[in-house]
Amino acid sequence: MTAKKPKKEDKVKELTETVQRLQADFENYKKRTEKEKQEFVNYACQNIVLDLLPILDNFELALQHTKNQEEFVKGIELVYANFIDVLEKKGLKQINSINKEFNPVIHEALMQEKSKESPGTIIEEFQKGYMINDKVIRPTKVKVAKR
Repeated sequence: MTAKKPKKEDKVKELTETVQRLQADFENYKKRTEKEKQEFVNYACQNIVLDLLPILDNFELALQHTKNQEEFVKGIELVYANFIDVLEKKGLKQINSINKEFNPVIHEALMQEKSKESPGTIIEEFQKGYMINDKVIRPTKVKVAKR
């Protein structure tokens, strides 16, 4: 009988050590994945900043032409076009709302006004709304027609 007890104690000790190793491995895994996630976020931010640097360059060029109104306006228009292009390449989509039916998922009604349009139709945008890859990141602020 005494021979069986050490075997049970050895088995318990072996299982305890296995559980402790598994816990340590899991903790290391969690730390490693958290570090990888942070590195991914940092890398993604770096890529966005790199894409925005040409826009910064164009702003600087436009600001050098503040004395020439026409050149300055052209420069600002170029910067705007470049900025929109970079954002669209990152998945940004503008929500077009004028003359569309109000949808509380993508619109935020700030006002209602009597109109010849059918009730619930958007008659004015106060602030553009945007989506990234079919997810609303900012709803369009609108005025809605009522009876």
